[in-house]
Amino acid sequence: MSTEETRVKQSLRSRLFLPALLLGTFLVNMYRIFLSNALVDVASSLKVTVGTASQIFTIDSFVGLIVGITIGFLAVSFKHKSLYLLGVAFYVVGVLGAFFAPDFASTLIFVIFLGISYTLVGIMVYALVGDFLPLEKRGMAVGLVVAVAFLANVIVAQATSVITNAMGWRAVLLWFIFPIAVASLLLGFFVLPSKPRQEQTANKPQYLEAFKQVLLNKSALACQIATALVILSAIVSVYAVSFYILHFHTSLSTASIFYSVASVAGILGVLVGGRLINRVGRKSLTIVTGVIEGIFATLIVFVPNVWASAAMWMVSAGFGTATFAGLASLSLEQVPSFRGTMMSINASFSNIGVIVGVSISGLLLNLYVNNFQILFVMFGAAGVASAAVVFFFTKDPCKNQLPSAA
Repeated sequence: MSTEETRVKQSLRSRLFLPALLLGTFLVNMYRIFLSNALVDVASSLKVTVGTASQIFTIDSFVGLIVGITIGFLAVSFKHKSLYLLGVAFYVVGVLGAFFAPDFASTLIFVIFLGISYTLVGIMVYALVGDFLPLEKRGMAVGLVVAVAFLANVIVAQATSVITNAMGWRAVLLWFIFPIAVASLLLGFFVLPSKPRQEQTANKPQYLEAFKQVLLNKSALACQIATALVILSAIVSVYAVSFYILHFHTSLSTASIFYSVASVAGILGVLVGGRLINRVGRKSLTIVTGVIEGIFATLIVFVPNVWASAAMWMVSAGFGTATFAGLASLSLEQVPSFRGTMMSINASFSNIGVIVGVSISGLLLNLYVNNFQILFVMFGAAGVASAAVVFFFTKDPCKNQLPSAA
């Protein structure tokens, strides 16, 4: 009887494994989306300008860059489940701290906790997928992880609007984000499997070997560079709403609808991409979708009609998320012995893409008086360049390993 109960428990944990990771992914995206939508209210409450309040994103990205490098070391000697739970715990503390923070300076302290969590959990989600799911299921799992991040974009934006209007922005943190953080922590603790790290050939953790295999491996390093370029290209979503308001003189509500529809297109794109990974291959999917995403990202600002422009954005968003799903899956398989380190460095390159992209974009807009054409040409070129890097410098280690390919 006890054996039967054990099997039932193991079966239940197995079924809840991916949902637990997806909930963690949803969670760590919540604060950024909340802040994007409640930025004016937050700035007013903390008695700073909107421009000053927006620097929370910059601090968040710099923290993520540092954490990505640090976790590259820690992932060698610590269990991935433990690091995942630590990241979620940081999020719980960060959300509560941001709720109680009386001023902007205090808020920044807890933003550091949230920045650590965002990167740490994101890294460990991919590492755990690689550790415990069979190869034929990893592609779809990665697709679902990216899709959930976009689903959060849709749900959290609407919830933030409703709760903020009814009870103020702090209520979003306490009554919406905090309960999900606690639920994610408990689900991860009871559901995620925990096993010792794979035996190392040496008695001490191979920190140097982990970084050496990632950074001196041409294909693995190319995946990192391509990731930074893909993220830079994805900054389209940061400036698209402003483009529609300033160039086509659309209302904020109309531009926001475009944003939501683009997010839905992103969800569709990543789900389709996740299903195609095993059929067309990680590398091929990344190359084809990257080129298409880059072309349509550029076309957004060159078509004369607002509806045609919005259609270009939808296509770009759909193919862009498929690109990210393919590239994330390709990156995950590059150095199987040190997946945690590989995805940690990958997260750092993602943050580099954000920092470089946002910095250059702001500079170009100031220098050329809101000339979005220059901006979106850069985004499109980054998307095509990512495809070129993958085409010329990467290899798919799993190309001939899938059952369908046998």
